[in-house]
Amino acid sequence: MDDVKLIRLNKFISNSGYCNRREADNFIVQGRVCVNDKVINKLGVKVSIDDNVKLDGNSISPNKLVYILLNKPKGFHSINLNNKKNIFSLLPIKKYHNLQSLDFLHENYMGLMIFSNNQEFIKHMAKKRQDIKQLYHLVLESDLKQIDLNSIQNDLKSNDIMILNINYVDGAKKNEIGLELSLKQVSDIDNIFLKFNYKVLSLDRVLYSNMTKKDLPRGKWRHFKKQELINLKAF
Repeated sequence: MDDVKLIRLNKFISNSGYCNRREADNFIVQGRVCVNDKVINKLGVKVSIDDNVKLDGNSISPNKLVYILLNKPKGFHSINLNNKKNIFSLLPIKKYHNLQSLDFLHENYMGLMIFSNNQEFIKHMAKKRQDIKQLYHLVLESDLKQIDLNSIQNDLKSNDIMILNINYVDGAKKNEIGLELSLKQVSDIDNIFLKFNYKVLSLDRVLYSNMTKKDLPRGKWRHFKKQELINLKAF
């Protein structure tokens, strides 16, 4: 058999979206993986895309790895997936199995969300989120005072949050804010403003790393461009 067509067994398993490569290695060592009805418990074994691979007796096959950018509309759940109006109802889940989101946006929040069936990518990016620039358009319940804007810009720094820039939105009221930062959890934004007694009424993530929602209508999705994926994997 042409060795060019062979891939490592752990990669074959992880490409199914069932687990990452390290977890696949553990399954192999535990004797839970069969290839063509033969138990494989040694690492480094290579298989063909056409081999019959089973994990715990269940056949698995590698999926095409996909990376999707969604412009989430208001009113769609990303946590309570039992609700019919959830983010996955907007995605091609029948075509691409095991899609996972990189993070979550509150039901009434909007903007860019990242999805993939590559668990290794999702776990890697989850660890690097605080290093990635994000831009948000916020609407507060009341006007943001200049003194509070300055305090947020200058004083608020932690291991999980780094404010890069905060400003009023040009031509809008003083309760509309542009916020550029890096952080682990979007919910931290609510806490930033609650600290100064402001409530966030609306949140729209308009930029994530080098990806924008330009030409991506609300409620629509697209595949990553090649360079976008390269840039994210570089973190």
